[in-house]
Formats: sequence, C-alpha cells, structure tokens
Amino acid sequence: MLNHEPELQVAPMSDETMDYLDTLFAVCKRFHTDYYHATQKERDFIDAVACHEYQLKKAHEKGQQRAAVPPFLGIVRSERSNNMPA
Repeated sequence: MLNHEPELQVAPMSDETMDYLDTLFAVCKRFHTDYYHATQKERDFIDAVACHEYQLKKAHEKGQQRAAVPPFLGIVRSERSNNMPA
C-alpha cells in the first residue's frame, strides 16, 4: 500500500511583495531590529515605517510628489515638503 501524502505547493511571491519585503528588512537593519524577535510595539513601528517608505518609493517611480502619500503617522508636512518629489 502506498503512502499518499499531499504535496505541499508554495506559490512564488509577486515582485511587488518581494519589493515590499526588501523595504521591510532594510528598515529592520536601519533600526537594528530582528523583526521575528521584536515586541509587538517594535513590529508595529517597523511596519509603519516600511509601509510609508514603500509608498514613497512607488510614488517616486510614478513621478508623483510627496503629497500623493499620506504623511507618516499623521504628522503634518510643510507645504515645501509636500511639493518635493517623493
């Protein structure tokens, strides 16, 4: 009798997901944080920074200004900053 174990199939990650993870781990490195051993508070902060930087990166690729990206944690930007390229 043959042992029929289901095969595990893992779909490759999209380029967008890989790009975001590159940003996430760059932020972890900058703040000297091991994401998998971080506290929930540290993870929340790292996630917020990485998300903001990823949004800025995508806006820059599209030729948009910083105003196209919501400000980091709701901090109000100056008009000068809003008009700068992302």
